[in-house]
Amino acid sequence: MRVGNKDDIFMVDTGAEYSVVTQQIAPPVGNEVDIMGAMGVSAKYPFLASQKCSVGGHNVEHKFLYMLECPIQLLGRDILCKLQAQITFLPGGHAQLDLPESGSSARQYNPASQHPQSVKIAVIMSREEEWRTAPTPPASPDPHTLLLEIPGVWAEENPPGLAVNISPVYVDLKPGATPVALRQYHIPQKAKQNIQTHLQRLKEHGILKFCVSPWNTPLLPVLKEGTQEYRPVQDLRAVNEATVTLHPVVRNPYHLLALIPGDTKYYTVLDLKDAFFCIRLAPASQPLFAFQWEESTTGARHQMTWTRLPQGFKNSPTIFGCAFSQDLLSFSAQPDKVVLLQYVDDLLLASLTEKDCLPQKPCYIYYAKQDTECQERKHKYAKKV
Repeated sequence: MRVGNKDDIFMVDTGAEYSVVTQQIAPPVGNEVDIMGAMGVSAKYPFLASQKCSVGGHNVEHKFLYMLECPIQLLGRDILCKLQAQITFLPGGHAQLDLPESGSSARQYNPASQHPQSVKIAVIMSREEEWRTAPTPPASPDPHTLLLEIPGVWAEENPPGLAVNISPVYVDLKPGATPVALRQYHIPQKAKQNIQTHLQRLKEHGILKFCVSPWNTPLLPVLKEGTQEYRPVQDLRAVNEATVTLHPVVRNPYHLLALIPGDTKYYTVLDLKDAFFCIRLAPASQPLFAFQWEESTTGARHQMTWTRLPQGFKNSPTIFGCAFSQDLLSFSAQPDKVVLLQYVDDLLLASLTEKDCLPQKPCYIYYAKQDTECQERKHKYAKKV
């Protein structure tokens, strides 16, 4: 394109809002614009005085943006709009630029070779888009591949597991404790429909059952973060107050993380979904955890209770953590290559190499035998730190 009295080379860039020159071909006119560079640094750049431009038989006047550090001059949308340019992509990698009302305006640009070509470009982006320039981390193992190899350990496609090696849990009451019956709070209809679906699924799997009990504690509707769905949370504070507290053996997470060797680079996290539900609750203790439920369609009321260790019970983390740690004693690990840490229902594998940190097939077979299920959505495989 001819600018003033000089022919110059420009790269057509439909993504550039302004046309850019890298030499000061005219004095600045006083107008400046803020441009955010690829490194996140914002700077002001001036527009130069209007210049006569000629391309393909068309003549226009245009004010260019002056950017000395831009690696190549750009023909942006501002001047392309003035020229009413049309760009057509053709088979074989060709691009054709057409300017209307001029028989000589069609210019065809052919690749210099059939091989990939590199072009220097200036990237202008907002700070919110800078993440796109970051290097892509190494790909983790496809969880769907593991899902197909060991389908029995994934919670998303299987009913809740049952820890067959753990005896049913008895809950001891404090001396003089008597049944506590608290009324159920009002639950909005929308939340009630979501919760009923959840309770019905647990009942079908035998985790909930109908009952008649002198005990009753309320359910609370809690909105799941980032969704419009509600889940039930039982307010067990009255039951927690009436029962004997077990000595907590859950480790301090800060002390636990201190056991990770400083030279490890790869980490895999396994989250056991609804882990407490794999431990049976003794029939004599089940009435303690009863709650009232009103059907969203019929309005019928009845009591239900848990047949498995409930969430929200103060001793559940300790009971599950002890039982799971005993099961892990029989797991064949490689302490010289992999460090395995347990925090309640989460597991962390740490190692020097990606290969050693991948959750191997024997690991999942072990979980399947223990009937403890992993949650696919929360897995993080062999991430390098």
